[in-house]
Amino acid sequence: MRYATFKNKCEHITGVKKYALAFGLGALLTFTMPPIGFVPALFVCVPGLIFLSINAPSRGKSFLTGWAFGAGYFIFGLYWVSAALFVDLSQWGWALPFSAILGPAVLALFYGFIPLLARRWRHEEPAYALAVCALWAAIEYLRGHILTGFPWNLPGYAWHWVLPVLQTAAVTGIYGLTLLTLVWAALPALTKQRRAVEIVAGILVLAAMGGAFRLLSNPTEQSGHYTVRIVQANIPENIKWDNDEDWRNLEKHMKLTKEKSDLPDPITFVVWPETAVSADLAAFPDIAHIIAASLPKDSLGLLGALRVDASNQGHPRFYNSVSVLDKHDKVIGTYDKHHLVPFGEYIPLRDKIPFTPLALAVSGIGEFTRGPGPSTVHIGDLPPFSPLICYEVIFPGEVVDQKDRPDWMVNVTNDGWYGQTAGPHQHLGIARLRAIEEGLPLARAANTGISAMFDPLGRFLGDQPLGDSGYVDSILPKPMPPTVYSQLGDSLFFALLAATLAAAEWLRSKRKA
Repeated sequence: MRYATFKNKCEHITGVKKYALAFGLGALLTFTMPPIGFVPALFVCVPGLIFLSINAPSRGKSFLTGWAFGAGYFIFGLYWVSAALFVDLSQWGWALPFSAILGPAVLALFYGFIPLLARRWRHEEPAYALAVCALWAAIEYLRGHILTGFPWNLPGYAWHWVLPVLQTAAVTGIYGLTLLTLVWAALPALTKQRRAVEIVAGILVLAAMGGAFRLLSNPTEQSGHYTVRIVQANIPENIKWDNDEDWRNLEKHMKLTKEKSDLPDPITFVVWPETAVSADLAAFPDIAHIIAASLPKDSLGLLGALRVDASNQGHPRFYNSVSVLDKHDKVIGTYDKHHLVPFGEYIPLRDKIPFTPLALAVSGIGEFTRGPGPSTVHIGDLPPFSPLICYEVIFPGEVVDQKDRPDWMVNVTNDGWYGQTAGPHQHLGIARLRAIEEGLPLARAANTGISAMFDPLGRFLGDQPLGDSGYVDSILPKPMPPTVYSQLGDSLFFALLAATLAAAEWLRSKRKA
């Protein structure tokens, strides 16, 4: 593609065609996300939004251009969310328009503010390009925090298959990598400033070279003689909660747990996915005894399970938990999920919602109690770990207790709701970034996949494909020393954000002078 021609078409297209093209470019941007990871699309879509919006004649049309782009991105990037409704379409079919269209369209409102806020710099193209990138990254940060947050498919995840570039997240975090990714992709809009092009291209080259050096300098090492078995029973969602299938589902997990390992060291930890046990093991010792009997000798089970607190008579509290089970049938540690899914695991403002038919329908999804927050589970002299249940792993900077740093992370999830879609692949890519950011190994057990073990630099040490039944046996890698990101959090992101906006303002003032 000749950028001059592309730019000319974008800047002169008008009316509905303009918003249709913005929508199409947003949809194309989803191809940069896992499982495809087509990075070159960044260098079309990001400049495309800049060229389409720079000459918008009004604030309303600036906003509408950004919104149309975001609508394409979120409708196609989050299509997999609607797959959950097909598990019981007769009950939840009414929600399809909300999950497939309305929800993504609301998320797209965030993107509408990108060109709207960037209008100040619109008279100087390079300045406008940098402003769009900075504001886009800032909007992504807000999207990840407002109303409990949903930082899914940030542009920085486009590098999922380019591990050297991903190492940048160990310094800047995913938000910083997102900002750098947008600036790199905006190069075609910076051509009027040759020096800016040289600087931006140079940063990309240095990031890739630095990441490659980091990988070469830090081979994977085993932590002591510790090993992990990650179980993936591949239980379809339409039978997972069937009472008649409870025992058979449990048997599938136990059968895989008993399989002989080819590792030279005996299995230390066995990890089962989210809600693999649909009961409270402390309350049902017979079930705990049966599961404990399936564990390898001297191993511990880190099991996704339900937990019930019945201490408040008549008002029990239910928790989505990880229970640590030893060979003596004892639950010796627990963790309760703290970042619950709105409308999936709890009803926001439930005490203020009138019991209309809609509220009654939604309340049937589930109602869990929130745990206290990220925590490190210590079991004797074994490597302590930070449990993460389902989408808790998507929140950067919130996956470990920074005052009690663990040696590794355990992410248990059930992506069976989403079938053979892009959702589980995207979830896997997000989990991988947390390992790199924190410099910690991460074991991921998913009911239907994708289960995997990552070392602290995000290298795969084994994985179980989506939709397969099996297990992953792996060494437990040594953790890295605390990364820059684990110590400073998003401070460097905010510094990069300020520097990018300052550069945009400098270019703007230079033109006026």
